Amino acid sequence: MGIMSSTDMKQESKSENNQVPSKEVRDRLQVFMKKGGCENSYTACLGCDSREEECTEAYSMLEKCMKARFDYFEPYLALKNASAEVMAREIEVFLHAKPNDRGELLGKFMTRGDCKEAFMAWMDSYEEAKKNKGSLYTPASNTLSKCIEAHSDYYQPLLTVLKNYKEHYSKERIAFLDAWEQAQAEAEG
Repeated sequence: MGIMSSTDMKQESKSENNQVPSKEVRDRLQVFMKKGGCENSYTACLGCDSREEECTEAYSMLEKCMKARFDYFEPYLALKNASAEVMAREIEVFLHAKPNDRGELLGKFMTRGDCKEAFMAWMDSYEEAKKNKGSLYTPASNTLSKCIEAHSDYYQPLLTVLKNYKEHYSKERIAFLDAWEQAQAEAEG
């Protein structure tokens, strides 16, 4: 069983309290995405809530664009993966799990709550996407995200992990953009 990663359930454009990244961060990301050839895909995601059906395709296209231009986007994708590892460790802590037991214990936690069916559907779509190297942005992840929020009394430990992940990712993304912009300025000047 896989774990939730940064690309699985993340709402990059909206945080837990529905605040979007600052205009400055959005603008900086747009410059980065434009230079890498994914500006249109990125622009389609702006203002989207990845849990909404109409935005699922936009996030999928951005993910595909970045993977197709891996040489350029590798540092950014590595940042996302490193942030997902932070989230995985936090999941281990709240589950009191060893890394090898994390997936099984997370599955048990998820299926004991009211989102069992949504979680099982998400697992099916997750495994299918991994097998076919498809996008992890699926309607099933949207449904699961909404279900977890609707049943926050039980899923609060997971929501806390997701909130901490988003805060960590946001800080790391800004540090990444700072370093990228500095490297661009040095290369140009």
